Amino acid sequence: MRTRILAVVLLATAAASAAGMREVVYKRTLQGELAMTFFFPQDWKTSDRRPAIVFFFGGGFRTGSPRQFYSKARYLASRGLVAASADYRVSTRHKTTPLESMEDCKSAVRYIRQNAAEFGVDAARVIAGGGSAGAACAAMAALNDTLDARDEDRSVSSRPDALVLYNPP
Repeated sequence: MRTRILAVVLLATAAASAAGMREVVYKRTLQGELAMTFFFPQDWKTSDRRPAIVFFFGGGFRTGSPRQFYSKARYLASRGLVAASADYRVSTRHKTTPLESMEDCKSAVRYIRQNAAEFGVDAARVIAGGGSAGAACAAMAALNDTLDARDEDRSVSSRPDALVLYNPP
């Protein structure tokens, strides 16, 4: 049975790589590391300067998973964008408030800009999107100038260039 499970895991990992998927840690917090999963177009290369979108899941700042937006991210990658879905701190997993959630979303946008060359992204075309609480986080990244993490380079903007909001508050 172990061999079969291992084979399934290896096949899933190979399929993710073939599909142009990559997970990175974009932030380290006192509550743990936060990851973002990137989805790349089939013809993607690091020398590209493509628009990017990062999605933030819903869940009332209490629960949720970045997987909520994997299908939308895959679709947009198939249409030529670099797409990502980011984890952020929520109360049930991290014992934090919505303020930390919003700070993390601003950090995710900043991370994409700071690493644009690595991801083949145009740093001047970064979109933030999300559903419900994730939509609130994306909107706060665009509208709030005070929730930036203290240890980040504020000369790199955390403000997205456009928003895609599903069920915003």
